[in-house]
Amino acid sequence: MSSAYAGTDLYTVMPDVSASGIDPTMAQPDLGLHLPDTGVSDLAHTATGHVDVVGHAVDHAVDEAAQQLHDMIVPALIGLADLSGALLVTRLALRGTMALAAFNNKVAVDQEAMARRQMSLEDGSECWRRAAEAAAGINARITVLGLAPAGPGDPPLPPPVQPVGVPLDVLWKRLAATERALRRVEAQRAARATARLPFQHREDPEHADWYDRLRAKRHRALKAYAEGGDLSARPAAEPRTGDHTALTEEDVLREGAELLAGLPLAFTSEGRELIDDCLLEARRAVGRRPTAVRRYLDEAALIARKESERAARAETARRDAALRLQVLRAAAPEGVDPLPEAPAATDVLERVLRSGVPASKEDERTVQQALAARSAALHRAYLVAALRRASEQWGDGSVHARADAEHWDFAPAAWGGHYWLRVRLTATGQARVLTMRRALTAQEAADPHTVARWQAMDAGRCAESAAYVDELGLLSEEEGVRAEFTWTESQVLTGEPAPGLTDAFRDGSAAQASRGAASTRSRPARRPQRQQPRQRRRDDHR
Repeated sequence: MSSAYAGTDLYTVMPDVSASGIDPTMAQPDLGLHLPDTGVSDLAHTATGHVDVVGHAVDHAVDEAAQQLHDMIVPALIGLADLSGALLVTRLALRGTMALAAFNNKVAVDQEAMARRQMSLEDGSECWRRAAEAAAGINARITVLGLAPAGPGDPPLPPPVQPVGVPLDVLWKRLAATERALRRVEAQRAARATARLPFQHREDPEHADWYDRLRAKRHRALKAYAEGGDLSARPAAEPRTGDHTALTEEDVLREGAELLAGLPLAFTSEGRELIDDCLLEARRAVGRRPTAVRRYLDEAALIARKESERAARAETARRDAALRLQVLRAAAPEGVDPLPEAPAATDVLERVLRSGVPASKEDERTVQQALAARSAALHRAYLVAALRRASEQWGDGSVHARADAEHWDFAPAAWGGHYWLRVRLTATGQARVLTMRRALTAQEAADPHTVARWQAMDAGRCAESAAYVDELGLLSEEEGVRAEFTWTESQVLTGEPAPGLTDAFRDGSAAQASRGAASTRSRPARRPQRQQPRQRRRDDHR
């Protein structure tokens, strides 16, 4: 039989591939951004640091895009499809939130490239990957913050970011605004915790000003973080050299304030109280036991370092658990078969989310296996959808009919409704294309002249099939799939076409059927072609 086969390699996830065939650019939700007012008394000013720079870059990019919308030829204005988004986030869940790209550092560059129309198809897909991953990471942070009850004066959490069906420029703006809102929530909660430090003015009224100054640097650091700055711990874990007897209350204040200012947002209250006790004893030792001051300060720094590492591990574990639960609980994208359930893995992740204790090696294997199974199912669904989308670009007036989730038929209008190409994805992920026609009736098979006529037509259709297969390799590349087809020319395969083609053959006009019930969905809009499209080779790493 005449057929073509190819191994499939998904080298990039294009943003607009859907198993249902729905074009995400055709029907988009309300794109207005409605975030709650997150201003609070001591952190109420609008961000003016790095995050605002990102926000201004977004606004500038949007203005530029609006002016040049008619000739923008990048996928930046394509809405993210549910299947593409699910696959991107599932892949991130396998790597963990530590693998997230630095959204705030890269988004401005992405936006500038879009505004200048210097973004290729592949560059645009990479921007979509970063944006979808950033949305998943932000949503994980929202979930973790939602575990703790809000306190007096805490701003409300922003809603999760939904990237599906939203143009990239709008998603960038939504991510930047949500990041600002999250930082204000995080900073305000940490500021409220700092105000509860166990330094009681009424017990030591003479040093009330000293205690306030000790907290002041922490408040400034949190305000800077809310405005886009970095908040990284820089505790002094090693003893310092010098004359320990010369340390004053101002020295204790300077080192203690620096230590408190650099504590991570998720620092535990128990660890903070230990540090507070050390700093309090260090101040008292200045006049009582000057040689003990350095020991108390070093002990505070050592506690800060160890507790910061522990807090970072717990926060990473919780965020990873939130991200993975989001993936494992998500419904299958429209048009995709139900995804495998993973109750054991979700039980593990729920425990990690509550406790902040990383999963054991055995439990981690359970989670990884569940994620891998879901990723493999989505990967296969993407390959099927991408190949089907590519084959739907084969020719105007043609008929496309889906037989099942694994194969679909295509009848060129020029073939008169007697032949068709069947495309299928095998269990091993190999793409196959078969040239087919219906079987001859007993009466036709008994007539030598009829058989000879069909055989001559078979040879012609097989030759024409090779050209369609060659084009399919290039069209598949536009969908992010590398498929290097090998064509073998022989006899056609007989069989029954998909129901949609059967209807078309019945009225004898594939061209008419393409406008009828056999093609209930409009063909997806074709992406802009490369100037010189080419088939990728396996050694091509561009």
